[in-house]
Amino acid sequence: MKILHVANELVDTGNGIVNSAVDLACTQSMAGHDVSFVSSGGGHVALLANHKVRHHEASLNPHRAFQLLCGLPRLRYILQSEKPEIVHAHMMTNAVLMRLGRSFGGFGNYGLVTTIHNEWRLTSHLMRAGDRVIVLSDHGKKTFRNRGFPEHKLRIVPHGILHSPRRLNEVEHEKVAPPLQDRAPLIVTMAGLYRRKGIGDLIAAFGQIADEFPKASVLVLGWGPDQGSFERQKTSVRGGERIHLQGFVAKPRRILREATVFVLASHTESFPLSLAEAREAGCAIVATTVGGVPELLEHGRAGLLVPPHDPKALARALRRLLGDSQELARWRKASQTNLDWLSCTRMARETVEVYDSLLRDRSGFRELDQRAG
Repeated sequence: MKILHVANELVDTGNGIVNSAVDLACTQSMAGHDVSFVSSGGGHVALLANHKVRHHEASLNPHRAFQLLCGLPRLRYILQSEKPEIVHAHMMTNAVLMRLGRSFGGFGNYGLVTTIHNEWRLTSHLMRAGDRVIVLSDHGKKTFRNRGFPEHKLRIVPHGILHSPRRLNEVEHEKVAPPLQDRAPLIVTMAGLYRRKGIGDLIAAFGQIADEFPKASVLVLGWGPDQGSFERQKTSVRGGERIHLQGFVAKPRRILREATVFVLASHTESFPLSLAEAREAGCAIVATTVGGVPELLEHGRAGLLVPPHDPKALARALRRLLGDSQELARWRKASQTNLDWLSCTRMARETVEVYDSLLRDRSGFRELDQRAG
């Protein structure tokens, strides 16, 4: 099958949308499909080339409208040259552009598939431009059905992370983590530094238990606009000197392997790759009951679930794990159980099944039109 993926850019700085799109394109190519990618470029271009995915550079930044308009002839040329059967748009501007380009711009007669990576964004309704709309969880499907998306368009394909093409070398050269009993308790979170990620709730929760666990510390991996606010907050809680905001880490697996507990205290989420990475690394997990998180944690079988916006509940869960070595070991084992469904191979296979279904429907519609004519 000829597949063309579209995203604004291919930065290798922790953007979950980009990471999942790159994993998908590379894994589809490894499965024998003819895959290409259009973006404004970025650090993942070399990885695509290594997996025989052709990359075409075009200005797709929605914040640079003039460049975007000037780049439309090149984009049309790329689509006409590649002649994809399926175009898969991963970002909202791409989705609208590919739909308008097919209808009015002479871009080609492809089937259009979109993926809603950030279901909490109100602008995500633009992704209905696709002939098929992929959501990441049953929660996502219910959300967009309630927002008026046609039932026949919606398909569920959760993200995969196991055997990610981006992370193969990282896993192969991984060092064995020291035994848990030889380490001071380390609580890790990995997220953009936004208020909606609940980092403030984690800081507040740690302040409630810091005196009970004087050797414990918190490590925050990520960057974002609210870092200053979190830096100020940690100075006002007990144990704040043991809360460290490290910034973005390109290869976090070693840190995750050394973590005692992984926390994701988000207020909104779709299907966070960080939790899948934490499960793969064998962390005991505490996360909030938002979006597709309960499904990712198998409704509490693979990690502890707490309400969002509730530092007290988060503190109780951390106290439960840090205060009982047997309980901690049980939840570390639970997080690594039943991981096969989180593989990139499964994600790629199910996505191609969505493509196949769309192409069959389009072929059927053409036959009906021919008969009617």
